[in-house]
Amino acid sequence: MFIVCEGQTERSYFHHLNHRYGAEHDFQIQLTPRKVTEGQQFNGYKPVPAVREALRFKKTTKGIRNTEFWVVFDRDENEDVYEAFRLARQSGVNVAFSHPHFELWLWLHFASGPPGPLGGDRTVIPAKLRRVKEFGDFGKLVEPRHFEELIKEGRQERAVSLAQRLVAACPSGRCAPAADQGVSGHAANCDVLLRDPSTDVHLILKALGIVRP
Repeated sequence: MFIVCEGQTERSYFHHLNHRYGAEHDFQIQLTPRKVTEGQQFNGYKPVPAVREALRFKKTTKGIRNTEFWVVFDRDENEDVYEAFRLARQSGVNVAFSHPHFELWLWLHFASGPPGPLGGDRTVIPAKLRRVKEFGDFGKLVEPRHFEELIKEGRQERAVSLAQRLVAACPSGRCAPAADQGVSGHAANCDVLLRDPSTDVHLILKALGIVRP
């Protein structure tokens, strides 16, 4: 699996996911960029450049069977989300989109229930996440100690369940969790910018076999 990450938080999370589960579930995640050296700043990709990078990987690995290509990006203040989705659909690249940001996926591991509409407020979820004892010092990177808390028994399954409930509660009123692997369940005519809040990251864990579909 090739994953192009928008930012530092996403990349650090998937780095740990690969290290922890790769051998157990027989997969290898190739991250872009492949390596961030100490002291080097990784500023990530905007959504459209992320899709183009995934497409570049797809072309260079043509002929390799059973390989999935994913981009992971957020709503944040990005203005090219529609174009990124359009290009991804045309190119056969999978999208794991979070609204308003990736931190929502992290917080769902500890939440008692799905959050209500956030109105685009990007401060609510990080504040909730930092109120979790183990994430009180959380900045931009998912450190090893943070990741170990995320994968404690039952927490990943909880996050998946809540992410699916967010699909069912989508403001469009036309969405429902899908049984098919890799499918978000959002209707084709569901406006991605109105999926507030939502996250598709659980689709990657299902695709890798870490949690059951």
